[in-house]
Amino acid sequence: MKIPKELENQLKACPANFRSAENLIKRARKDLSTAALIQHDDREAAYTLFYDCMLHAGLACMSVLGYSPNLQGKHKTVVLFMEHVLGRKSKDLIEFYDRMRRKRHQFLYEPGLSDCTAKEILDAKKIAEEFLFKVVETLKDKHPQKELHF
Repeated sequence: MKIPKELENQLKACPANFRSAENLIKRARKDLSTAALIQHDDREAAYTLFYDCMLHAGLACMSVLGYSPNLQGKHKTVVLFMEHVLGRKSKDLIEFYDRMRRKRHQFLYEPGLSDCTAKEILDAKKIAEEFLFKVVETLKDKHPQKELHF
């Protein structure tokens, strides 16, 4: 897989790790289900878990494709990598994912400055589910010979 120039310094090549990817996809699914359970009681925590679902799915994709993010800017690197993997047809999905990254950052480092609306939660849930589905399908397409246990 050819990596764009702007990502080269943000990634390190590593052997494809299918076991790690399977564990990350399982974690992403757990994030999704837990977020759905708490979304009415704690919107910010649910939003963060929806974001974590996407982060874990993105890391799974990187793992299978033989990459991991460098130490600085890991979350942004995952967003940029997934933008490259999923392509232009997923532009809106990736833009939403990046907005979620920034909002989650606010929740973590500046609690109380921003809250989460019911609509944002519904949108985050829908986007996280779609993103996870696309990542799983992408991995299956790229490795049809491999029996992946997602």
